[in-house]
Parts: sequence; structure tokens; C-alpha cells
Amino acid sequence: MRRIVVSFLSILLVAGSASAAPLKTIPPRDECLSLDGYFEFRQSLESIVKRRDAKALTALVDPKIEWSFGGDAGATSFVKNWKLSQGAASPIWKEFDAILPLGCGRQEGGIVAFPHNFTVDWGTGDAGAGYALVTGEGVNLRAGPGTNTASKGKLNWEVVSYEGDAVPAEWRKVKTSGGQVGYVKSTYLRDALAHRAGFQRKNGKWVMTFFIAGD
Repeated sequence: MRRIVVSFLSILLVAGSASAAPLKTIPPRDECLSLDGYFEFRQSLESIVKRRDAKALTALVDPKIEWSFGGDAGATSFVKNWKLSQGAASPIWKEFDAILPLGCGRQEGGIVAFPHNFTVDWGTGDAGAGYALVTGEGVNLRAGPGTNTASKGKLNWEVVSYEGDAVPAEWRKVKTSGGQVGYVKSTYLRDALAHRAGFQRKNGKWVMTFFIAGD
């Protein structure tokens, strides 16, 4: 997994050194539909997440799944870390609820990754750190950290950069690709390096080979 992630980040860095133009928007899309068996797999995965079926999700976990940059790996530690024994109370469902609607992208070796925006070259030149995606259409860019402040415009799936820390926690000060600075509710922002899940078909079965965040 580390090889896969480093490979992806290397692409970003190379793109940055070549002065690639930063992307302005990354709307959801599914680039995996042409893969054999993917459509049925996605339907099954969505059903597992909707049912909060921890047993079924555990069955999809590859024995050597990568889930941490700290050296931890393997299905046993993954299941324990994400508290899948707690069923519907596991925190992993919140992550899947967030990433599945954002689509699927393809990587080397027949790997499919959720969300799609993780597989895209953002053109930021620094592996995506300090950047986020506005997850929605018509999201307000506010003059201040509150719904009682004026809207400076509407954002649609736009790539933004963070400007300082979250103050208060439910709001973030950001800068748009057009240079506007304002505040967006944190619930509408997804970090470039937030959790992503990767699946690969092995012996005719789709298995989750990584579920990881960070760089």
C-alpha cells in the first residue's frame, strides 16, 4: 500500500514541479464502471454500508490490508482499530457514508479507489496537504464564521486551500481558486488526504486492500 500511495503522491509532486494548473473543481464521477464485475460489487458494497453489516464488510478485508502509515497492517488489527465488533456503532460507517457518493477512480494494478478525487492530480504541487474539496453545490462562502454573516458567493465542488486554523471548529477559513477568501462550514469540506478505500479483484473476488488517511 505504501508503494501505491507514494506513487500517487509522486505524480502530484511531479505535476507541481511542471507547474500544472491547479484544478478548480472536482465533481463526483465513477471511472470504474467499465471494469468487469464492478457494478455488482459497488451495489453490494453500498448495501453493506447501508445495513451497517460489519460481518459482511469484514469478509471483504484483505488479510494484508494497509490501514496506517505507522507500520500497522493486517486484517486483525484493522478490525480491532475500527471496532467492527461493535457492528453499527463502528466509526467506519461514517467514513464510507462520506466517500462512496464522491465516486470511484482507477489506479495501477486494477485497483479501484473511493473517493474519485483521491486519484486525481489536483495540481497543487504539494501532495494535497492544506487543500480541501467543497463537497456539494451552492455551498456558501461566508464573510465570517457563521450563518448570520453575508454570503460572498456559491461554491460548487471547488478545490480550496485552508487559510489558518479552524475558528470556531465548525468553520474553516479558505481561499478559492479565484483568490476569494472566506469561511465554509467544515461539514462541506473534505481534506485532500482524508480517508480513502482501495479494492482489488483477487481470485474473482473484490477485497479491500487499503483504508487509510494522510500521506
